Amino acid sequence: MTINFELRPDEERALLERARVSGRDLAGYVRQILHEHLRTPKPDSGQDEAANGGTPALTLEDLIDYEAIASCEKEADDSVSLEEVRAATSRIKDSMARVVIEEERAERF
Repeated sequence: MTINFELRPDEERALLERARVSGRDLAGYVRQILHEHLRTPKPDSGQDEAANGGTPALTLEDLIDYEAIASCEKEADDSVSLEEVRAATSRIKDSMARVVIEEERAERF
């Protein structure tokens, strides 16, 4: 099936950028979005509320940070084994979140 529709220039730029960040061409990215949308449960009353001017309910799709995933995939090093990762992370005595936050903070200053 082929579907054609018009996008505003800003919408087109945003869509192309998201496709680029995800590592897909535009058609593949749009296809992925549609597949994910079709796999989600039917809208509930929260979505109806959003249509009537209320606050829209968040979906799982809204919570996924595709830019972060693409960045991680780009920086991935397949030469590192799972055992090496486990050995390295087992030496961390604090929470991983705190370690990451402290490293990011150190990079900024």
